Amino acid sequence: MRLHLVLWLAACGSQQALRPTPIAAPCSTDRVGSVTIAGAKRADVPALAVLEGTLDDMERTARVAQAATETLHWRGYAQAKIAVTRSAQCFTDLHVAVTLGPKYKIASIAFETQDDFPRAKRLAALEDTLGTVNTVGGVLIEYRLARGLQILAKRYRDAGWLDAEIGTPVTQYVADEVRVTIPIAAGERYRVGAVRALGGNRSVRQKLLEELGIEPGAWYDGPSIRRALDRARQSLDRRVKLRASALEDRHEIELEAIVEAK
Repeated sequence: MRLHLVLWLAACGSQQALRPTPIAAPCSTDRVGSVTIAGAKRADVPALAVLEGTLDDMERTARVAQAATETLHWRGYAQAKIAVTRSAQCFTDLHVAVTLGPKYKIASIAFETQDDFPRAKRLAALEDTLGTVNTVGGVLIEYRLARGLQILAKRYRDAGWLDAEIGTPVTQYVADEVRVTIPIAAGERYRVGAVRALGGNRSVRQKLLEELGIEPGAWYDGPSIRRALDRARQSLDRRVKLRASALEDRHEIELEAIVEAK
């Protein structure tokens, strides 16, 4: 009987320890009291909602509001805005005003250019987050689009358009759709000029050129050239460097494959 009584008392003590008596915090305007949300659900801006009870830090709140705005943009609310105001009573209360605006999806992405760069590869350079961002049917996120345009410009240069320039995208919002137009000034496309092998003996240089298989006069193709270079390195079992020189007056790129000494 005594053992059962001791166990029962211990169990009661454990339950009380798990349910501490709430302690009322003293008033302090250094701490956030309530966070009220207007214009959206609390679940739409959870990072702001959870600031209740934390120390009031204006810079942190501004960062959280900016991140919450970007999240709304990512969800398709391209014109969403968030404004945070304060009122001091017992604590500092935050009042969050959310303006969602329409939820947009990309209806079209057009490229203003006459060059022959494949359209599918242009779109692939812009697409982000597994086909949900910056693609037709997805949402537009401008900073990610800017990053995608940098990737696209690099791929243009890698395909021989060394002077390619990509302009600022033009966006047109109609109802719940957005149409994106991207101007591209590709310039002249460069071809492969002379291809030389340097270093090693004559037979090594001849084999290197055969393994590379790069024909002068062909369009410059960076990925294909790099694959050919890797193949030549494996075949020769030698370290080979590639030097490229652009001849602007002839729109050619001369290549020198250099066999390093063992």
